[in-house]
Amino acid sequence: MNDKKNLFSERIKQGLDALGVSYGDEAIEKLVAYIELLAEWNKTHNLTAVDDLEEMLSIHIFDSASIKPYIKGARLLDVGSGAGLPGMILAILSPALEVTSVESRNKKAQFQMYAANKLRLKNFKVENVRIEDFQPKEKFPMITSRAFSSIEKFVSGSKQALATNGRWLAMKGLVPKEELKILKKMNLKFDTFALKVPELDAQRNLVIISAPK
Repeated sequence: MNDKKNLFSERIKQGLDALGVSYGDEAIEKLVAYIELLAEWNKTHNLTAVDDLEEMLSIHIFDSASIKPYIKGARLLDVGSGAGLPGMILAILSPALEVTSVESRNKKAQFQMYAANKLRLKNFKVENVRIEDFQPKEKFPMITSRAFSSIEKFVSGSKQALATNGRWLAMKGLVPKEELKILKKMNLKFDTFALKVPELDAQRNLVIISAPK
């Protein structure tokens, strides 16, 4: 098993190097442990459609890590992150970043709480509520989503949690042209960035939307 862990560790390092993402030994250990926890829980809780450890590296770890260069500020809100993606990965890679995950589905929120405790992620917490019902005391400069509905629903459902001059980061596959038309109708400014995810043969794009003035 140690040999397999070592191989996993090296692949994670190579992938993060390719993304230009910095990391320490502790982060690598926690990413390997996260994958193992996710695979274990997935057997009985069906947290993600991906159950192959090899695929999890590219589809979950590298994909989540690919937006790290775009994260600015000290606090991040992750909406509908399921098994903690990308929020938990970003918390592991950025110990100084305070990450809050909002997940309405109980079993997925429970996994995040369990994993955060096992990995001793002091900079990660979970709110088991619908995003529309989440009223933070302090608003967030950045809000992310990876597999949460349409961009329109993401923006409208979380706008009460976004700080003045904040930004939404919506992770997408292909450039969502129809959804971007709706953003224009909403008078929201946005930029799209192509993401090159190691070991993933699929288009990935990030849409960064500015808070309304």
